[in-house]
Amino acid sequence: MNGVASADMRKAGIGYKLNFGVGLPALREIAQEIEKSQELAAALWKEDIRECRILAALIYPQDQFMPDMADLWIEQIEYPDLAEVCSMYLFSRMQGASESAFRWIASDNAMARYCGFLTLAHMLRSGREMGQRYVQELRDQAAAAISGTDIMCAQAAKAALDRLEAENG
Repeated sequence: MNGVASADMRKAGIGYKLNFGVGLPALREIAQEIEKSQELAAALWKEDIRECRILAALIYPQDQFMPDMADLWIEQIEYPDLAEVCSMYLFSRMQGASESAFRWIASDNAMARYCGFLTLAHMLRSGREMGQRYVQELRDQAAAAISGTDIMCAQAAKAALDRLEAENG
């Protein structure tokens, strides 16, 4: 447990039922020692404990994680740190990731939009391409998000747009 980190997160408004303040590098090491398991990941996710939910995203077998499960998880994500981990390590690698991400960025749910832009940014960073129709849609949605009032979504949209421009010029 990192009590200082946990206390700092609570002060910043990150109020999980329980938060040990363990950093992502340490959690990634723990996840490497655990066999990937849909059942264990689902059980860990059910806990409103920061580290359990992060581990769930890290150990869920990516080929078994489906868009309907991602939709359910997004409804339960309250804090950006978890959205970032899920988007990087799970959502961007699941089957149907781009379709889901585009559905999320068009959503009224701010956390879904945030996850959608982050997912697209990670997909682009890993070299996954998208069709021209999607390129234009990302540009349009990102422009709207960047000019909006939701700073988290604006930052994630800018990251996705920057990655898109780096890839497509």
